[in-house]
Amino acid sequence: MNKDDIVSAQVIDVKAQKITVKTEENEVIEVSRPKSTMRDTLFLKTMTDILKSGLWIPVNKKLKQLLRYDWFETPIEKYSF
Repeated sequence: MNKDDIVSAQVIDVKAQKITVKTEENEVIEVSRPKSTMRDTLFLKTMTDILKSGLWIPVNKKLKQLLRYDWFETPIEKYSF
């Protein structure tokens, strides 16, 4: 994983299986919902709250994945769901 693959993005749409985000460079990325969250009843609510608040979240734009951890606190090997 290249450190340039990790970018900040805002959630712009939330669907049951897909989350759409927009990077600081206005690149739109469609991210699949992580399999590990399929039984998580709060995941979509949390994503909707993030959408409404306009928060920026870490995304791997090359792998098109949301990141589980904040990029400041966690070693790069543990980023993905």
